Amino acid sequence: MKKTFFFILKIFVLVPLLTGLFFMTFPLSYASDFSFSPNGDSAVNSRWADSVFRTMTEDERLGQLFMVEVSSKWTVNDKLFQDVEACVKNFHIGGVIFFYGGPCRQAALTNYLQNEAKIPLMIAQDGEWGLGMRLADSTLSFPRNLCLGAIENNEIIYELGREIGRQCNRLGVNIDFMPCIDIYDNPTNTAIANRSFGSDKLNVALKGSAMMSGMSDYHILTTAKHFPGHGNTAVDSHEALPVILDTKDYIDSVALYPYKYLINNGVGGVMVGHLFIPVYNNDGEKTPSSISKSVIDSLLIKTLKFNGLVFTDALKMKGVSSNYETGEVEVRAFEAGVDVFLMPSDCKKAFQAMVEARNSGRISQKEIDRRCKKILIAKKRMGLDKIQPIKIENLYADLNTDGGKMLQKRLYENAVTLIKNDSSLLPLRDFENQKIAVVSVSKDGVATSFENNLQRFAGINVFNISKTAEPLAFEQLINKLEDFDIIIAALHDAGSYPKNFGLSENTVKFIDNLALKNKKLIVDFFNSPLSINKFQNYKKITSIVISYEDTNFSHEVSSDMIFGVLPFLGKLPVDVNQDFKAGLRIKTDVFKL
Repeated sequence: MKKTFFFILKIFVLVPLLTGLFFMTFPLSYASDFSFSPNGDSAVNSRWADSVFRTMTEDERLGQLFMVEVSSKWTVNDKLFQDVEACVKNFHIGGVIFFYGGPCRQAALTNYLQNEAKIPLMIAQDGEWGLGMRLADSTLSFPRNLCLGAIENNEIIYELGREIGRQCNRLGVNIDFMPCIDIYDNPTNTAIANRSFGSDKLNVALKGSAMMSGMSDYHILTTAKHFPGHGNTAVDSHEALPVILDTKDYIDSVALYPYKYLINNGVGGVMVGHLFIPVYNNDGEKTPSSISKSVIDSLLIKTLKFNGLVFTDALKMKGVSSNYETGEVEVRAFEAGVDVFLMPSDCKKAFQAMVEARNSGRISQKEIDRRCKKILIAKKRMGLDKIQPIKIENLYADLNTDGGKMLQKRLYENAVTLIKNDSSLLPLRDFENQKIAVVSVSKDGVATSFENNLQRFAGINVFNISKTAEPLAFEQLINKLEDFDIIIAALHDAGSYPKNFGLSENTVKFIDNLALKNKKLIVDFFNSPLSINKFQNYKKITSIVISYEDTNFSHEVSSDMIFGVLPFLGKLPVDVNQDFKAGLRIKTDVFKL
């Protein structure tokens, strides 16, 4: 009896204690998006949505399902912009997606269109690495997902989500088509590459969730993409229809894992890719996922219990437009379970096709009304019930704060990765008594801030060569390097996409030959870690640094790490080969003078 009493006492004491400890250690800010569901049934959402809905005609409700493209390079007098304006007035579209241009012009056009719209418009941007993805000349670009995948501390990813969310909010953007949570499990993938957080499904899920959580603090709706997974293909859906031949078990346990995670954590939207997946195709033909009832209604909505907004990928892409006419593709997408048609090739034609399908009984007004209500509820969650004009004054400064720039650098400080370090060569010590050379291989053969930063620490000789130089020039450079004890080779102006990752054949031969010289060779890759596979003699390189991207911040951070001013903290986000697997990292300490 006494044992039973103490057992019950332990339960009443320990369970609340452990529960409290869990919530104390769980980031409270993350919890904000658990209720961020555009299909929620809260009274406050329903009241506004219901009141707006009752004022709308049947055609106006139908128009809410459309989102068309606009560019802030256009003016109100341009025909392309006037076509968009006509879609707002005549077809009652639910939103627009902005592409290239400038923030002040985008804000002005947003104000103009919102003033023309009866129902406030959803304003979307495809900004996977921030507004700079589309407004590169005047807003901040943050590291791509593959670089972010190397960061261990997901609180930093959450902070990035908040900063991107803040900038979107300031610009009047309320949907960002991100995060990309495709698993990078095919090194020949030309569509995803550095847009993925990597090949580890849990890391991808955690990064995507942290990003989503930060952005939802500013009521920005994010869309997990490209469902059900664009990772294992070498075909770009912009150009053709990729075929995913994975088994159902693999897709369920790997490709779908991040989607399940984000759905369980309240992601507001899912973008469905233009993919053909035979194991899920019960539609009787080679149907793209974006218009497949098997993938959207059966898998995403019924099996995974997703109740947010379902978006197609851009309907202009050849992965779907090559085989389906405008209008028919929108009707099929609706039948499959889609809520928002993104970038139809011809809005007028598509709208008329949907009207005809409704009038013929192929689709029902009741179902149109239900999806319209979902969109209105989402708009309430975005704050569109209290829309205010975007203030143009100080907009540029507000989007380019010192805090945002500091975050850019901090991300690289936590991402740059050391994956090979024979004899603990890095960080460099006792370099005063050694002759050090740095070789900059770049497009134009000009030194970058990386090489300039290295010269702060020691009397380093800098050699520059263009990656397009002739073989003889590379051979002559090897001869010049004979007398040096340590060689640092920096690979600039490379790329993140196969097949050559931006590396010239002569550059590859040059590094392979240097590796055979039995020197202390450090190679710094300012591009994808997968480019290592282009080198036959990578095992003979003494130290390998992955800096991921070729920016001033990555240059500064990487040079500081080589000389021990900063520690290497990143971990490899993607499987490179049998020697370098995802999760690999070599941490270093700060070198104290």
